Amino acid sequence: MLVAGMFLAAVVSPVQSAVANEKTQTLLKVHNWKTSVALGNRYLKQQSLMATRDALARLGRERDLGKSWKPGNMYFDAAEKAVSARLLDSVQTEWTSGQWMAAEWDQIAESSFTEGEMNALLAHFATEVGQKQAKIIDHTVAFHVGGVYTMSGKLIQDYPGTAEEQKTLTYVWDEEERETRFSIAAHENVDGQRFALSPLGAKYQRTLIIKVTGVINARLDRVAAGLPEKATSNLALAEPFVTNYRADASK
Repeated sequence: MLVAGMFLAAVVSPVQSAVANEKTQTLLKVHNWKTSVALGNRYLKQQSLMATRDALARLGRERDLGKSWKPGNMYFDAAEKAVSARLLDSVQTEWTSGQWMAAEWDQIAESSFTEGEMNALLAHFATEVGQKQAKIIDHTVAFHVGGVYTMSGKLIQDYPGTAEEQKTLTYVWDEEERETRFSIAAHENVDGQRFALSPLGAKYQRTLIIKVTGVINARLDRVAAGLPEKATSNLALAEPFVTNYRADASK
């Protein structure tokens, strides 16, 4: 019987795991972290430029390139563009693509919700009011993600070179904020109020706001921490511009 039980577990567990994984990924698709992603893009563009400028400034000191080797000099700016492009490619892969979220989400969902709760959540978020509440949760997560970086001073206002990302963030933020609005009148939103005030609704909101915010912030910090090394490792891309800078300076 023991052997039979172990054999049955070996056969059933992968199937159950696949079903659970399918449910968690279906639930993940309910959410759209576009505002959190835009926040991260803005922050990581800033950090990419900071890392690149620091690396190029260090290169200038080591090569005795002089005081003119700085932002605003056309050769420095061209070198900055070449090096930072490699960093931004890595940001796209490690952050913007969102591919990393699936594994994190599986851990959050499977450790936080029972199968019955997962079924109830999937049923609720398949409704119109559920989809609206998912947007509210997404926006709340973005609010907390943004709070971490703005209140800590990590996100530098009007940092040179980030205007495009800031414009996108402002647009996405405002758009999502408008999408979260809906009537709170009892006769129009009974299901929404029932879910929001239910133990499962409160648990879901609390879990996502705390855990997903933490996961996103941790990911941003890890990606940002790797940018200085990437800038240094790509300094060879600056060599043609250093050569032209020196040639121009010697005329």
